[in-house]
Amino acid sequence: MTATKKTPIILNKGQMSQNKDMYSRWGIKIPLVFSFVNAFVITLFGIIGTFFAQWFISFIDSVELPSIMYFWKENLKYLLGANIIFYIFMFILGMILFYACLLMWNGHRTGVNLYAIGKSATLLLPILFFSLRGVAIGDIMIGVLFIAYYYLYMFRHLMTSPSQKTD
Repeated sequence: MTATKKTPIILNKGQMSQNKDMYSRWGIKIPLVFSFVNAFVITLFGIIGTFFAQWFISFIDSVELPSIMYFWKENLKYLLGANIIFYIFMFILGMILFYACLLMWNGHRTGVNLYAIGKSATLLLPILFFSLRGVAIGDIMIGVLFIAYYYLYMFRHLMTSPSQKTD
């Protein structure tokens, strides 16, 4: 029995298309589009919170919104008033999620593990900073659903023999 070579977390330029250990077909690429968008939004939120939080708070205060949007407006002001460390962590976690999605898109199962760690940290970070006000049940449910789907896909579409790893 020979041991298989594990994919490193940080890949060199040429390794992105080599050393694949799972199939990357439409079954993972369609949900990955949503994960790419989510990673982009988290990264953008980290940048906005780090550099433009006060500007956005003053803009939200100056805009006249319908009364139905009051709860959304107050929560957004509360989130934008957070510590800058929160936004730096969100930016870093957004970049980790983006890289994990890129790995999964290219057929590396290391991306699934990295995505699970990054997404779990992204879901726990608001709870750590805002306590129960940071709990978003919908985000947690969708995050767990995506993590479970990616793990199920990974376990069902593994490449086992060296001849399969050439596509």
